[in-house]
Amino acid sequence: MQNWPSWIPTPRFWVNAIALILLIIGLQYAIAYLGMIIFMLINLLPRVIFLKFIYLFSLVAQLSPIIVVAFVHHWLHRFLDNFFPESRVTETEATPGVLPSFLSWWEGLYGWSVNILSIVIASGLLGLFMPSPDLFNLLTVFKNELPHLPTISMFIQVIVAAYLYQFEYLVHQHLIAAARQ
Repeated sequence: MQNWPSWIPTPRFWVNAIALILLIIGLQYAIAYLGMIIFMLINLLPRVIFLKFIYLFSLVAQLSPIIVVAFVHHWLHRFLDNFFPESRVTETEATPGVLPSFLSWWEGLYGWSVNILSIVIASGLLGLFMPSPDLFNLLTVFKNELPHLPTISMFIQVIVAAYLYQFEYLVHQHLIAAARQ
């Protein structure tokens, strides 16, 4: 990784980007399925309590990627530390236990931010080159008129996410170098 140009993401960041996008897609399907079940259950409640539960479920659904990415990061690193100790990054220390460390929570928050930014940038770029000037119907155009467009959007999201992970790494290395001086 030392001889790699700093403006090209290394394979590590491409893997991070692809894993993040796939994890978020799986989480979106799980939230949609659980949302239908929870909606049917809380629909039996009175109207005032129903609205409060809908608000609470919406908030939890929006913040759940942070929690899921933090726990996946924590457990993946515990697995890698046990079975592949040479893959360990020297700047981080192992955190025993079930709950994620501060670094894992940071990766959860950063992963959520990377996902949101990559979706916004991909949608913005595709919106610039859409044949229809009506940006309000951008999502319906994705699904109906141009069936290959979600693949292009996913490709752009992975590229943006890899560059955002590369940016985080470069900032992290700069901060470590500045702290050592």
